[in-house]
Amino acid sequence: MTRRLRITFERADEFRRELDRNIAKGGAFVPGALDLELREVVDVEVVLRFCDQSLSFEAEVVSALPSGAAVQFLRPAPELREELARLLARAGIAASPARRDEPAAVSEAKTGWDFDEIEEPSASPDPLEQVEDRRRSPRSPARLPARLDGSNARVEGVTRDLSETGALISADASELPPGKAVRLGLRHPETGDRLEVGGRVMRHVETEGTVAAVSVRFEVPSSQQEELAALVRAAKTSHEQRAATGISGRIEELGMPNLIQMLGRSSPCGTLAVRSGEEEGVLAFDAGNLRYARLGAMRGLKALTRLLLWTEGSFEFHAHVDALESEDTPLRLEAALLEATRRIDEAARAPTTRFDGTTRFRVDRAALAAAGALGKTEEAVLDLAAAGFTVRRILDVIPEDDAQVSAALLALIERGVLLARD
Repeated sequence: MTRRLRITFERADEFRRELDRNIAKGGAFVPGALDLELREVVDVEVVLRFCDQSLSFEAEVVSALPSGAAVQFLRPAPELREELARLLARAGIAASPARRDEPAAVSEAKTGWDFDEIEEPSASPDPLEQVEDRRRSPRSPARLPARLDGSNARVEGVTRDLSETGALISADASELPPGKAVRLGLRHPETGDRLEVGGRVMRHVETEGTVAAVSVRFEVPSSQQEELAALVRAAKTSHEQRAATGISGRIEELGMPNLIQMLGRSSPCGTLAVRSGEEEGVLAFDAGNLRYARLGAMRGLKALTRLLLWTEGSFEFHAHVDALESEDTPLRLEAALLEATRRIDEAARAPTTRFDGTTRFRVDRAALAAAGALGKTEEAVLDLAAAGFTVRRILDVIPEDDAQVSAALLALIERGVLLARD
């Protein structure tokens, strides 16, 4: 299992110093991170408490000291800085201006990082204060089926981590903005009973054009606190037991098609959780069947098809099926893989748009009136585009395969009905 480290910044000036000193060059020092092996791949969560935002990056341990560890990020340094600058901009905070000598230093960071260049922060009375998120109850990894109900949307997902005060949930919760009050349903890992608690959306974990996860803070009366605490304890115990008997590794070592085939054939049943960047998907096998597949808003064959395209990331597998709130009709695994492969081949041959996943559109009403009758998929694309959905979310939400949705999107663009927003 990939270990997770956390660097927490309480103030904007504190974060800017670390960004200029280390992160912009491709590395960071994590105080209090102990018992790590050199070259171990870890997930580093950068938490900005001053604007309630966070991002996670994969990194490699390049040095371990008594006071902490130095890591080299696996993503190129310019991309790191740009993504963090966008995060600050969304929070209304200006990033530090680039230094004149910065481009040369950044260009070498990905391939030639030297730990001697990483500046260790000044000693602190308690270095763990810089690492641990100062929640009243620290979250631990735990996967439970979760359902979020807002006044305008219902979203299903799976928790990534959990505590008595909140949860991080893998789900496309784009329609549940930060600050939104929700009802959260959590299913007990052993009994299957569902506990409903109140909560509030605190932040989104974003990826290109969509939301990969949502953080929710619980708002529970004292009469529910013990029941919630018992569920959290059970979830953590269940996760630890399954992790101890399961397997984990890197997707790139086997490739997603081989990984799914191998686990689906070798185990009578099981749950496979996979993560790439900020996104997390989950699949379950049962007696040679694909019991379900989930990735954000996608499910079934569509989710499986998209997951097969992943080339890097991490996975965890245990020989137990984690039941979801709602599941699909089981499919024979071999047949599902063949159909997903066919869809991938078809999408590769189909014409594609030149827009990235974050593109949004406006509707040209005159062109729409002249366009005549639209097909069913074209109408669905038009409705979502008019509602402000990105290209990525249009592809995710419409159940038809990606090639069919892309063809409908391209047809509307070519007829002038949809115009990319500036």
